[in-house]
Amino acid sequence: MLMKKARAFYKRVGQRIAQNNLNRLRDAVSFHHEKVGTGYGGWFVPTSLLSDRSLCYGVGAGEDISFEIELINRYGCEVHCFDPTPRAQRHVKLLHRNTINGVQTSINNAGNLYYKVDPGCLARLHFHALGLWSRDGPMRFYAPENPAHVSHSIVNLQRTIDYFEADCRTLETVMQTLDHTELSLLKLDVEGAEYEILASILSGHVRPVVLCVEFDEGYHPMDDDYLSRILNMVQHVKAQGYRLTCVDGWNTTFVRTSAGARP
Repeated sequence: MLMKKARAFYKRVGQRIAQNNLNRLRDAVSFHHEKVGTGYGGWFVPTSLLSDRSLCYGVGAGEDISFEIELINRYGCEVHCFDPTPRAQRHVKLLHRNTINGVQTSINNAGNLYYKVDPGCLARLHFHALGLWSRDGPMRFYAPENPAHVSHSIVNLQRTIDYFEADCRTLETVMQTLDHTELSLLKLDVEGAEYEILASILSGHVRPVVLCVEFDEGYHPMDDDYLSRILNMVQHVKAQGYRLTCVDGWNTTFVRTSAGARP
């Protein structure tokens, strides 16, 4: 028992040190940020850069799309949501069905949080049962260790055996397919796949105005070098023309350096 408590203590200390190192990379900016969505599924975003002309992609839905819904409710954004996980697909279908029938839908099956949504809001929400990756084609998505959890991982972040296969596309392929040329915001909550996806995006031609990225290794390190990988990727994103404007745990918000008052 004492050994278990000691390991837990040192893990917490290590997490605090790691997050302090991440916070040191944050840039001083004048953008006002607000957290959009629930405490679990929400993100801090620069409010002046979002409007009813903004096109947003949310990659990774699970059973909490409060961020995507509130981007529509607060700012009138057009939002496309991507997640091939069967439970995520069922959740979004339930939200549509309940909304049409005038029934509230629970966020994350919590029972005490509900979406504020109407048919007009849903008209601006578009769901795609696709994964995002660095190339087009099918990929394996490995199950979380806890079967109660929803999110699956291409990189097998939690080292499990069970998986399903699903189609994946690059960001450029998705935008070409949907006939989109500019992207105001891209959210990546992709269970460890963020390194590969970001590297692919930054080597291409698409530059979203706002990048919201969760570094999932902060919660499930694959080895002792996890912090170096996170910090190196943050530095790489910044070197490609972004400023790190907000850090919330392992959730990071970047804004393209050339962004003005509006996208």
